[in-house]
Amino acid sequence: MHIRAAVATLGIGAGLAAIAVSAGAGQAAAVTPLNIPEFGLYGVGLDHSESVALRNSPLPGLLDPLWRANGVAIVIPLADEENAYYADFSGAVAASAASPAGEVSVMLLLPTPTDAPGTNPALLAFGFVE
Repeated sequence: MHIRAAVATLGIGAGLAAIAVSAGAGQAAAVTPLNIPEFGLYGVGLDHSESVALRNSPLPGLLDPLWRANGVAIVIPLADEENAYYADFSGAVAASAASPAGEVSVMLLLPTPTDAPGTNPALLAFGFVE
């Protein structure tokens, strides 16, 4: 694994852990694990209140450079999925937090044995808005 990929993996792991710990402090069922090992997907889904809490924390700004280098963030309007658009990580979090029932999903996509050699981990963030 390249140094950059290792740093990305450790950084997102720390970010997901921070999100899970901060979410666990207030509501027990706010964070939903989103793990699909056969596809190499590991992450968390945040309900609206946790999306707002994430927006109000420094974490989105701290993770923006990591997302620009190693991932993608997409804002998806639930009523019109055809008008989804790319954003930076903090933009996807902010859009979800501003929407009355908005939610954020944050994932790490790890290479699987069937991926090409040298495939790097990727970061995914989805902001769901009304």
